[in-house]
Amino acid sequence: MNKSSHLKEDVFEAIQSGSEKIKSDDLNKIVSNEKYINLKSSELDKKKFSRLLNQLKLTLNLIKDFKNKRYTEIPWRSIAMISASVLYFVNPFDIVPDLLPVFGFTDDALLFAAVFKSIQSDLEKYCSWKGLKPESYF
Repeated sequence: MNKSSHLKEDVFEAIQSGSEKIKSDDLNKIVSNEKYINLKSSELDKKKFSRLLNQLKLTLNLIKDFKNKRYTEIPWRSIAMISASVLYFVNPFDIVPDLLPVFGFTDDALLFAAVFKSIQSDLEKYCSWKGLKPESYF
């Protein structure tokens, strides 16, 4: 197994563990920190991390729609996984610190890819509900 696979597994395990602790107050934190999340995501190379940026936007919209009860056709586990992913993204002390150019966001991109893959059918249903093309996110 290569280093990237180990990193992906470590990050995904951290998110799975963290998602078990997610509460509805965490959704409020995410929504209230949307400007900061958007500011942090603006630091990303738009070409290299275009999929991650799209996934972040989709995630924030889904969390807001779920929180405001506009879209509730998704299991709490999926909401918890994506919420934990966003909280991991904004944490400057994650497995690979974001202060390291390029590499610091690699674990974030791997994480979102793994989470999106694990709850893909739920996210595809949300995309369909929003009128979005799922291929932009997977």
